[in-house]
Amino acid sequence: MFTALNIEPESDSEDEIDNSKEIQIEEALKLYQTALKFHSQGPQFFHQAEEAYKALFRSEVFTYLESLSEAQRVEYYDNTTVPSATADEEFTVESAPAASSADGTPSTLPQILYLSYKNYGHFLLDRLKHRSQDSRDQGLEQAQKTSAHKEISETINSSLGYLVEALDRDDTDLELWRQLARIGESLGSTRLARFCLEVVVDRDDISADAWPEPLGLQEVFATSRLKSLLQRLNDDLSESSVPTLSRKQQSLVQSLQAHMDPLPYLPTPPPESPSREHADLVSHKITEPQRMLVPLRTWSSCGKEILIRLQREAQGISDVSCGVGYVLILPVPTLTTYEKPLEVTKSLEPSESVPLNKGVNVEQTRCKIDVSNNSPHHNDTSKDVRTSPDASSKRSVELATSGVLRETHGLASSSSPAKKMDEEAPGPQETVDPGDIQEDDARTITLPTRKRSNEAAELEEGEDTGRSRSKRIKARTSIEEPTSRKDAAAKQLELYQQGELRFYDLLDEQAFVQSSKLLSAFGVKAAQSVRELKDQVHAVVKPPSDSSGDAERRTRDPHDTLGQDLAISIHTWDSEMSNIFLHSGGFGDPANGAGVNRNSGLPVFLEQSGARPPDGPPKDVLEDDRGLESFAESTRQKWMSLDQLAFAWLKALLSPDANESPSLSPGVSPASTYEALLWSDTLKETVVQLLVISDDYIFNILLDGLMQTIGADVVGDSKKPRCPDPGMIQGIFEIHLDIYGRITNPNSEVDVSIRTAQRDRLQRWASLAYHAIEYEDETNETVASEDRLSKRFVWAYAVLLNLCELCPRDLVISYFQGFKQELDELGKPMIELCNNAIMPEISTEAAEKQISRLTTMDFFTSVFSPENNDPAKLIQSLEPILEISLQRDQHDLPTLGQTNFGSKTAGESSFLSQVSDSSLLATDSRAEQMLQFLDKASLPMRLLLWRKLIDAYSVIQYPPRILSCYMRCVRLIIGYLYSSEHLDTSEDGRRKELFRWLRCLDELLTWTLALAMSDTKSLDCMDELNLQDAMQALATLQYILHSFVVVDDLIRIGLGDPPKQTNNSTNTAYASAMTRMRELVIKVWTLQYIFIRDSASQRSDDGPATNEDLILYLKLTHKLLGPRQYCKLSNKVLLKLLRDEIPRIDNLVDSETDSAQLIFDLYGLKILPGYSYEDHDCTAETLDRQNAIAIIDRAMVQANRLNIKDLIKSELRTTIEKMQQVIKTPKSTASVLHNRRVFNSFLRSPINPLNLYRAMHGIGDLHFQDLRGESVNIANKGWFFLQGYLALAKYRSQRRTTPAGADELDVALMFLKCDIEQGYEKWESWYRLAQVYDAKIEEETLWTADKLNSNMDDISVLQRNAIHCYTMAMATAERCAEPTFDMSQKVADLHYDFAARMYGSSREPFAMEAFSVDKFTKHFNGGRVGTYQGKPFNPITRHGAWKFASGLLRRALLQKPDNWMIWYMLGKCYWKMYKCRKIDSSGNDHPSFEPAITAFKTAIESLLERRDNKHPEKEPVLEPHYKLVSVVHKLVFAEELDAGAACKILDITPYARRVPPIQDPIDWEGYVLQVLKALRSADKSNWHHRMVLRAARTIYDGSPNDHMALLGAKCELTPQIFTKTMSIQVWKPENERVGRHFVYTTRYVEFFIKLLFELKDSAGIEAVERQIRKKPGKFFKHTDLWNETCMMHLTLLRIKGAVPKDYSDSAFKNISHDLFVQNADRLEAWAQLPSTTSRKLLELEIMREAIELKKTNTNLMKPAVIEDFIADLYALIYQRKTPELIGLENEEESRSRMRVDHLMNSENPATSTPSPDPVSKPDDVAPTRQRIRGVGRKEIQKRAEALVMKPVTAAAPAKTPKSPAPTNDLPPTPRSTVQVVIKQREPRNDNSSVPGSLHDSADDESELSDVDAASEIPKARPLFPNLGESKSEADEEEKEGSEHETERGDDDGAGGGQYERVEGEEEVDDPGDGEGEGEGEGEETYHTPMEM
Repeated sequence: MFTALNIEPESDSEDEIDNSKEIQIEEALKLYQTALKFHSQGPQFFHQAEEAYKALFRSEVFTYLESLSEAQRVEYYDNTTVPSATADEEFTVESAPAASSADGTPSTLPQILYLSYKNYGHFLLDRLKHRSQDSRDQGLEQAQKTSAHKEISETINSSLGYLVEALDRDDTDLELWRQLARIGESLGSTRLARFCLEVVVDRDDISADAWPEPLGLQEVFATSRLKSLLQRLNDDLSESSVPTLSRKQQSLVQSLQAHMDPLPYLPTPPPESPSREHADLVSHKITEPQRMLVPLRTWSSCGKEILIRLQREAQGISDVSCGVGYVLILPVPTLTTYEKPLEVTKSLEPSESVPLNKGVNVEQTRCKIDVSNNSPHHNDTSKDVRTSPDASSKRSVELATSGVLRETHGLASSSSPAKKMDEEAPGPQETVDPGDIQEDDARTITLPTRKRSNEAAELEEGEDTGRSRSKRIKARTSIEEPTSRKDAAAKQLELYQQGELRFYDLLDEQAFVQSSKLLSAFGVKAAQSVRELKDQVHAVVKPPSDSSGDAERRTRDPHDTLGQDLAISIHTWDSEMSNIFLHSGGFGDPANGAGVNRNSGLPVFLEQSGARPPDGPPKDVLEDDRGLESFAESTRQKWMSLDQLAFAWLKALLSPDANESPSLSPGVSPASTYEALLWSDTLKETVVQLLVISDDYIFNILLDGLMQTIGADVVGDSKKPRCPDPGMIQGIFEIHLDIYGRITNPNSEVDVSIRTAQRDRLQRWASLAYHAIEYEDETNETVASEDRLSKRFVWAYAVLLNLCELCPRDLVISYFQGFKQELDELGKPMIELCNNAIMPEISTEAAEKQISRLTTMDFFTSVFSPENNDPAKLIQSLEPILEISLQRDQHDLPTLGQTNFGSKTAGESSFLSQVSDSSLLATDSRAEQMLQFLDKASLPMRLLLWRKLIDAYSVIQYPPRILSCYMRCVRLIIGYLYSSEHLDTSEDGRRKELFRWLRCLDELLTWTLALAMSDTKSLDCMDELNLQDAMQALATLQYILHSFVVVDDLIRIGLGDPPKQTNNSTNTAYASAMTRMRELVIKVWTLQYIFIRDSASQRSDDGPATNEDLILYLKLTHKLLGPRQYCKLSNKVLLKLLRDEIPRIDNLVDSETDSAQLIFDLYGLKILPGYSYEDHDCTAETLDRQNAIAIIDRAMVQANRLNIKDLIKSELRTTIEKMQQVIKTPKSTASVLHNRRVFNSFLRSPINPLNLYRAMHGIGDLHFQDLRGESVNIANKGWFFLQGYLALAKYRSQRRTTPAGADELDVALMFLKCDIEQGYEKWESWYRLAQVYDAKIEEETLWTADKLNSNMDDISVLQRNAIHCYTMAMATAERCAEPTFDMSQKVADLHYDFAARMYGSSREPFAMEAFSVDKFTKHFNGGRVGTYQGKPFNPITRHGAWKFASGLLRRALLQKPDNWMIWYMLGKCYWKMYKCRKIDSSGNDHPSFEPAITAFKTAIESLLERRDNKHPEKEPVLEPHYKLVSVVHKLVFAEELDAGAACKILDITPYARRVPPIQDPIDWEGYVLQVLKALRSADKSNWHHRMVLRAARTIYDGSPNDHMALLGAKCELTPQIFTKTMSIQVWKPENERVGRHFVYTTRYVEFFIKLLFELKDSAGIEAVERQIRKKPGKFFKHTDLWNETCMMHLTLLRIKGAVPKDYSDSAFKNISHDLFVQNADRLEAWAQLPSTTSRKLLELEIMREAIELKKTNTNLMKPAVIEDFIADLYALIYQRKTPELIGLENEEESRSRMRVDHLMNSENPATSTPSPDPVSKPDDVAPTRQRIRGVGRKEIQKRAEALVMKPVTAAAPAKTPKSPAPTNDLPPTPRSTVQVVIKQREPRNDNSSVPGSLHDSADDESELSDVDAASEIPKARPLFPNLGESKSEADEEEKEGSEHETERGDDDGAGGGQYERVEGEEEVDDPGDGEGEGEGEGEETYHTPMEM
């Protein structure tokens, strides 16, 4: 639905409040414009401008928290922490010109703030300028001038405050800095002027590499002014660092000298006194005291201001005139003090909120500027006399941030600009109670530079702290979701959160119930439920609206108190808590000697054994401004110097006579704040520093007063001076005593001179106090019980005697004993001094502690002495005391329900149970004092002693006792947390202390757990009672820590908000602290289990807890902490403990899921298939071999439950593979190598039939050696077998369509062999190994028949290996297989696979090669015949192999009677045994065909029963159907079965039921063909090829000589098996044996060739030949098939051409070579005539076909047979055509002779051309010659190839020119024509012959000719043979021809290196055998002469 952006629905009107801030800013902007307008109109409108500025500063924008300056935010909010309630309104300070602020508010807000402060400051200066002009014009008197100067000073001061505020918003205004420098000069503050000028001149932000920009006008002026100022101060070093002005700049300064002063109307101090105050400039007479402005309204702030001035005066820094007086000026409470600014702002409406930024004054502003270089240094005494560890840091920070205006005198106005605005502005203002202000709220920090970043000010980064934008603005960027969708999402989130809570509640309930059950069995009380604790934690994290009962609920039970404290601390976590928990001093590592508080030995003892604050409710804290106003007013009533002011300040704090002194109790005189109220650390430090720095003055004042009083009393003067307050003197004495006690502490590093000075100072004050109190006692009648000063002095003096060692220790002890007795007589009064650390309490108990401490000092000194190196002595002296003290411990916490923790029973005893109190006291008189001392000692002191005992046991390396001591310390800490001493402290202090002790507990439990996990004997010293105490302490701690777990749960699921942190560092600290808390939870639960387990082992007879209970505890603990993602912490100690306890989990219900989750958490392995693992966020560890072996059993259990096909697809397989990578294969030992040799020898042995039959009865073994060790155990668990089986299954599961690697088989082979080598009695390992070998056979024979044709020996080896493995598998299965159903099924599979292997090895293509023993001959001793070699045994026969296989199949049928494959294989075995009955003459019992028929019928029945009706589209199994049809057909064809019975048999198959049955055998052929047709129709994918051949054979066998039958058989084969191009398509069906389809392919080709031969289809045979030659890998016995095919082809060609065999021998026997050449040329010319090629003569076509066969053969078959046929055919053509060609030539010559011109020119008949030779006949006898050259076979082959080679067409045939005829006038003869064609083909020499065939190299092997190769080819005859030649020339030609023939050899043809162009070469379709692809008709190809 579309909603316009400018239309607001009425229902959303409540969101309009988002615009309130923008509206307020717009209103402020209007007020600013109004004020600026009046300001710019001149002095006459200054009054209106004043009112406008007042209205502007009263606007709401100045009340925003973001309007505070950065320094104010740091000051008012400690560490800039803004509470989360207003976090969205936090403001990030930016400069005024910024385009936008950090929170997204309009950019006008920072601009308004900046311009308002700046312009109002300028307005005050402008008004001052106007009034100064009027004063000069009117001429005032001296009094009026003084008043005017005062007004000028106040105005300048006010203006300075506003301009500083402006600069805090934008510090880039250089002109404003110059103006501030000018104001500083007018005020006499050279420091301020110098700082401001240095800011202008400073150019450090410019990079050194950058090109410096020229100085601006302001920078030039500031540089010049700064140089003159530094010259006046004589600061040459700083002046040298100021950049020097250039000449142009100096001239510019001189010319503009009159305009350099930005505020020329302000007064300027004279140059000789730059640091004098402005009041001194008016008059050198001191007319009024200096105003000492106090930054904050606190006592400590006043004291600091006085202290700083005293230090400056002592160091000579300040120039103070003689007799100057001082008055204190306090800030107004409403403006300068803030209790809780956040709460005030939250409680007020926007219109009523306090303008927090209006409390800024000059003194606060100067505290933001860094002047650390000029800060005064403190003396060494003040450095070390600190009262708290944090005092030094606080003091140093505050002193370092002292203001730059500290030198100004009298300029600190009593009102800030904001204050004056508030005083003048009407209307009520909200005030803040100043009594609630803490000193820490006013602390400031040093800001190092004026350009401050968020990191420098520790401001929060990266958070969107802006106010929410208006709805209209939001609509521009996003479209809100419908309310219903939001509600649904919120509801869904709520349901999820509630579900998570219920889930955690269930886990908690189960875990605590089980823990309580176990603990109660050992007498330990524990909480059974945490429901109440959770309710209380939820109330803390999500407090209800009515929280009136919270206080009562929180103080009801100590457990609830601690739990709530922990929950509240987690919920409100801050950086201080992080520092306490992460970095506070823990228990310390005994190995390193670290103590509880990072100290050790006697110093800690002295510190911890000293006086401690008394127990009880905390003292009231001195309010910061209590009585401060009256004290400040008293300073104005009289003239006070600085020392007098310091004395008055101290007196107000230390004297009971001071105004508003509190009273200790009703009826008691008032006490000083020192005695009655608790001071802050800052105030204590300030008092100490003032006492030290003004000690002489204070002491002299008090001493003089005392002496005057005593003297006046002696002379009896009635007007004697008042005696100084003895209470103040005693207080100063006590403070000096505290100082001396701290600087003489062994940990103090104060110099000896300082200690000596302080000692003298202390003794001096002791003497003064003594005389003052003595005089007071003499003059006042005071009751002894109320004489507090005397008691304080006596106690202090006793402490002084002990500290200064002024008397022996025994005397000090007696002194305290006497004082204790006196206190007892007075009713045991108690005096508390909360501000004194060395004597916080004066009471009987404190005296007893001091006496005990002093008495036991020698003992503990010897204990902590570094010279005491004897641990045995230390143990003997210290351990009994600690044990007895532990029994007498008073910190016994209540248990979670009923009894008290550590409550003593009648028979309780500790580790030293034989040591009793009486015996110990009898042996050592100091024992009672030591026990009393320990009973009253603090917890750190007692832990220190226990740590010392632990150190001693660590030296002697006795872990059991160390662990026991650790648990004693844990008990002490837990007891202390439940004691009133801890619970009665303040809530904040209690929480901080809780986390300090939790850190200590974390360290103790860490070391305890490490000892318990690493040393099995570490609990030997923990007897039953000690274990009970330890379990009780841990149960209590479990309950406390669970409150943290609950809060963590709420934060995790979103029901609770995590505490907000300010920056990344605090976030990191918070995360680290929470992680450590979670680790503590893990340690407590884990250690509790260890103690429970040990307690159960000690009570093995009673058996209070069974193993199931213990493991259930661990299981529930894992479930409790795992979903919370705790178990990954603490180095996974819980998970490792669970892992070690895994053997116990086996008997527990549902333990598989627990162990699976455990293994997943530890190693990331998923060992339980189908289990939904919980994400415990655990990082997987690296699995090592030992742990991997430990979880083998669990992996094997899960693996055995899964089918192997499911296992390889599950995640468990990945887990198993990872485990195996770690476990690895076992190493080869001597025994393993022996077993390996035996194993390999067994596999290489021949197959003994006797062993086969023995294996069927369980007989068969190997001579292995027994192995022991880890590898054997792993193998016995089936691990290596599983690895091999997985690899085998993975190979089988791959659906391969192309040949691929068999790496999985190699892996399976390796693991299965490894498993067998560890022990051979593993029938399934043998079985799977046999299957691996079968798979290797399949891989070798599935894709190609090359291995079957060339490497049958390798295949036979694999077969033997498989049969051997099957044999051992069957033998061991008979002995070892368990009689279970699953095992019997596997054994049945073994029998079937073994039978299939036996049957397959007996049939082609393997053909019994694996059973042959010909290569395994053995030496025999035959007696008479001697030694001979023979077969070791007779191999198994075919019939024996089939019979053995049938026996195995019958065994398999016993377990799987419905398996059709078994019945099918059994039928085949029976059939083969029946078929070989005629061949086998060994007398074996051969079955009839009925068992085979029965087996096939049963297989068909089994198939029909297992038909998958759900998937009818699946291909049917046709093998049994076809096999039955084939067998029955063979029986009928062999007349062993009649047709009717055969039809009845075939009626079982549904494919025969559709065909009508027959009775007449004549109709059988048609019946069978119809059945086969039905089967072929069922074969949709045409995979089953045997039915096609069976149909063809049926047709052929029915009428073998019938032409139609031949055609019918051919038609059956051609559509499916043989395509039109004669490509052979035979594939392996699914259930056919491997390699069998290659056999069938060969048989199909043989049968098809036979059909083509009978059909006289030579073209078809030629096409099949090409396919056979092209793909030899598709045929089994490819060479034999090729030879047979070639022979049939040649036979068919002989028949077609009627070529007699060996005809060439007789035809060329008596023909001379010359004559053969002449006639061969004639034949070649005739064959290339167009008339000849167009007729396609039969002889030439046959010749061409034969030559192509020779090319295709490529020496695969010996070429002699083909060459013989070619020679015979050529001889036949030669004999038939040569006479005809010669006759035609003779006729032509005869006609030429009859011509007239020839007769006329024939004068010499002797030279005429002779007549052609008569035609030679075979019977003719050649004339006798001396040397006859015969015709060679190579010459015949070449001439035959040239005969069928197509002629090359000449490019331009030569035409006979029409010129006069030659002399003979004969027409061109055919020979001359032929000769011309030859010349046009290629010019060649006389030795050239017809170009050779491509396969002339094959002629080298021919042996058809006996004629010498040198005389084979004569020289070519001339073109015109009738031109006669001489006889000598003829002889030479014959000789040269013989030489050329010898040189030519196999390289026939001349013109080497040239190419001959041949057209129309026949296609040779065999690219893989060296023949190129044939080109079509008319295409051209090029051959080298070698190829030709």
